[in-house]
Amino acid sequence: MMRNGKVLLMTMNDNLRRNLLIRMVERAELGLQENGNEKLAEELLSIIDDVQREEQERLDRKINVHVVFSSSGAGSIKVALSECEKRMESRVIQLDDFYSYGPILQLHLEQGRLKRERWMMERFNDQMYRSLMDRENRVDHFLNKLSSIPENCRIYLWVGDNAHDQVSVRLTMYALRGNNNDIHILNVTQMYKEAAQRFEPALEPKYVGHVPMEALKEMMNEFESAQPIDEKTKETLIKDWEQLSITTDTLRMWKNEEIVGLEEDAYDAEILHTVRSLQQSEDKELVKNGYVRAGAVATELFERKIFESDRYIEYRLWHLISSGQLDFKGIPYALYLYSVKIP
Repeated sequence: MMRNGKVLLMTMNDNLRRNLLIRMVERAELGLQENGNEKLAEELLSIIDDVQREEQERLDRKINVHVVFSSSGAGSIKVALSECEKRMESRVIQLDDFYSYGPILQLHLEQGRLKRERWMMERFNDQMYRSLMDRENRVDHFLNKLSSIPENCRIYLWVGDNAHDQVSVRLTMYALRGNNNDIHILNVTQMYKEAAQRFEPALEPKYVGHVPMEALKEMMNEFESAQPIDEKTKETLIKDWEQLSITTDTLRMWKNEEIVGLEEDAYDAEILHTVRSLQQSEDKELVKNGYVRAGAVATELFERKIFESDRYIEYRLWHLISSGQLDFKGIPYALYLYSVKIP
């Protein structure tokens, strides 16, 4: 069995590998308290200390820290860095959450994060799985990573014109308050406008992950010449977070350069209007016996730029179903497996 241990470690995914190592550390720490196991436990913990030190030395050599607020955006940034041969001197820190919805009250504190997690679990069936499988990029680990950035590093925050990124950048600035690092904010929505004619002029990317790779590579070649934000901008963003962190809104949009709080049911009327409109269409691919494919409802809302989260749209669809405003037919598991109609 031990012969296959290295093969197992090399083939398992990162989350399983991480969980295995956590269990080994816990067992080694327990071994320190057991007669006869102290030496082996000390050797295991010494190896872990060596690996941690080597990892910190590796990170210290990376002078550019890129902060991205989605897993898809982080993937795009990593690819663009590699394409531009800037990956070796760069570290990418990502946050994997979505702050266009859900409470953000005191999110920088543990009690605020617990409140958000409870709210999410009450409404989204997959929330526990998401939390367990991607713990490394959850907000508590994200904030810890920010606090460990060496002072010699330049920090680049990649954002777009959307509520999630704009909330996230303010939370990040609050977490970095007091730091002496140069901080740059790179807004891909605005940067793309300057380069649109060379790529897809009609496109208006709201998120880093929506930027065509060729355009992102061009941005990547220019990021080092960007000017850091000044102290006044830092203070404004920090104060913005202090105000956001006392709000009780559970839905947000980015409008006229501001984060606007909305009621939880703010999009329900648009969802019902969209279902009704599609019901009246003659598209047999989308409508059958008066029932409209739920995925088609979400797609229509995306195209009309009503909202950009299929999870939230599905949550509101099920709220409308449970309140009797919609009927459904199919398997209530994913948007493509069921249909809805207005009774």
